[in-house]
Amino acid sequence: MSFQDELNNKLKQAMRKNTVALESLRAIKSAILLLQTQSGAKETLDDGEITKLLQNLVKQRKESASIFRSRGAMI
Repeated sequence: MSFQDELNNKLKQAMRKNTVALESLRAIKSAILLLQTQSGAKETLDDGEITKLLQNLVKQRKESASIFRSRGAMI
């Protein structure tokens, strides 16, 4: 099963009960779709490309959280 298939299955599960997970999974799916459209006509991304994308997303979130904490904002 590809990562994208697994992501779609987890989205379906999250729709039933977990809104935080649902929002997170939707953000991941959106980022994947954006990368696919930027990379041209490539239909699917390989796991290495998706892993790199996820690492970038985690880094962005950590930087944002750090900025919020340094400014005294609640997370």
